[in-house]
Amino acid sequence: MTETDQSQRPESALGTRRVVLPGMVGNVLEWYDFALYGYLAPVIAQLFFPSHDPLAGLVQTYAVFAIGFLARPIGGAIFGHLGDRLGRRTMLTWSISMMALPTCLLGLLPTYASIGEWAPFLLVLLRLLQGMSSGGEFSGSITFMVEHAHPSRRGLVGSLAESSAMAGGLLGACVGWLVSDLLPTDALHDWGWRLPFLSGVIVAAFGLWIRIGIPDTPAFEANKNQDKLERWPLLGAFREQKRAMLVCIGLSWGSSAGYFVIYTWFVGYMRDVLSLPLHTAVGIGTLGLLLGLLSTIAAGYLADRFGARRVLTIAMIVNVVAAIPLMSLASVGTIWSVVAAQFSLALLLSGLLGTLPAFYVTLFSSALRCTAFSASYNVSVAVYGGTAPLIATLLIQQTGWSIAPGLYICAAMLVSLVALRFAPRNNS
Repeated sequence: MTETDQSQRPESALGTRRVVLPGMVGNVLEWYDFALYGYLAPVIAQLFFPSHDPLAGLVQTYAVFAIGFLARPIGGAIFGHLGDRLGRRTMLTWSISMMALPTCLLGLLPTYASIGEWAPFLLVLLRLLQGMSSGGEFSGSITFMVEHAHPSRRGLVGSLAESSAMAGGLLGACVGWLVSDLLPTDALHDWGWRLPFLSGVIVAAFGLWIRIGIPDTPAFEANKNQDKLERWPLLGAFREQKRAMLVCIGLSWGSSAGYFVIYTWFVGYMRDVLSLPLHTAVGIGTLGLLLGLLSTIAAGYLADRFGARRVLTIAMIVNVVAAIPLMSLASVGTIWSVVAAQFSLALLLSGLLGTLPAFYVTLFSSALRCTAFSASYNVSVAVYGGTAPLIATLLIQQTGWSIAPGLYICAAMLVSLVALRFAPRNNS
């Protein structure tokens, strides 16, 4: 740990438990929305990008998905500034408030049949607003939770931040699965797809309520009391934390690309390439996400037990070796081959997802942590994660090789493995 971190007293176990749920709830909302968009992408493609070629409509839908991520670095810089200047709690209060609006409005959005070209334009605008607010929520919640945690439990607490995002994805997947399975096709296209997005306001209201009155982190309070708050954190981050930010960007590539290929793109792949029914594809994706959630928490525990660097190294190497064979298995096209491939990919990816959150936090000095972490992490997610479904789809479309996305996962993991070698040794 850095000298600044060593001087900070962690919260008691009771204090850590008090802040875990408030830290997690915003991630649930954020990834609930993203999961819904990904799982209902085939429906959204038909409603907002009508085309005779289903794959072309899906490409446009995933392009809008990627566009939303382009706003994340901007949101990360803005909310990171709030976190370093006004406190982690203030940052999280504003971010969840701003996430609720575009999620709800998406459920009210007219389709292409109603307003023509305005429909995809407004869809893009809402995804940009949602991406901007998300840019502060996920990295901010990780910082908030890990700074509150006892040093011996940072891996586990960090994995809970990640698993809460997956829980939101799981909730979105379950809702997407239910509406696609229970509603007739006409009802799903007419109004059924709107209900899951509108229901997101309930999660937002609960999250805002539960965050009222929670304490800020010992790290922020120490910097505030010692007059160490940076006036312009973004400038300070680029001046003092450039190497750590580059390491963070590299480390995030493998996990970001892997997450959005395995948990978002794979559903559309099962339906449009392997020709499985939508409710079957969503069901497999939902069960895979549940497995990933549980194994992510286990990985956080292992990071505390054996060291984050060791767990990350093993996980990255195994992902490099296994990505292409597992995609080849999925391309067989039977339900059992797809289940085996997706579940295996989810299990292997959890070694990164459960270990990286706490590892990220200790890369940065506490006075610049929110800004440096949010900006660099969200650049990586925007460039590598948000584009992953689009890249995976284009790779198949251009090459005709159904296992080509495995090459992208493999390359991303190799970059992360190189970045890991440049990370400071004091956080493993």
